[in-house]
Amino acid sequence: MIGQKALLLAAALLAALPGARPVRAEGPVMEVVPSLGQFEVFDGGRSWEAGWEARFATRRFRRLPGFLENATPVAGAMASSQGSLYAYGGFRFEHSLGERWTLTPSWAAGLYHRGTDGGKDLGGTVEFRSGVELAFRVTRRSRIGLCLYHLSNGGFYRFNPGTESLILTYGMRP
Repeated sequence: MIGQKALLLAAALLAALPGARPVRAEGPVMEVVPSLGQFEVFDGGRSWEAGWEARFATRRFRRLPGFLENATPVAGAMASSQGSLYAYGGFRFEHSLGERWTLTPSWAAGLYHRGTDGGKDLGGTVEFRSGVELAFRVTRRSRIGLCLYHLSNGGFYRFNPGTESLILTYGMRP
């Protein structure tokens, strides 16, 4: 059932793409974000992960509910110290908490490879990522954040253990 909901959400977001308009006229890549943290943070923390994310210009999706209207498309990848790889694309929904703080839920879908060095078995290749990031703007063009995200197949496959990661992010605008 969860897998069907995730697929319906993805289909709704893709259907809204043709009507999307940029919120502000800046370059195509708004932010480049390297990250480092612990993979399987609640499962004994057996491995670390490093990743990157490209955050694109925020788009306005008028067909979505008001709290999801402004979405930032993202594309990224991560690799764990046990050889797991995950590449994804999705959306972030940034909410300001004052002048310097932001709280940002996110959702993405991607492809996962367990690796050959004892990487975590998540049940299949198609995996979904949902998370939340709390970030502090350091300068006009940079911010540091802490992100907790869940990675699982959402019931897409029979085996669905899922895992969580806690990562430190550093966003830099060109």
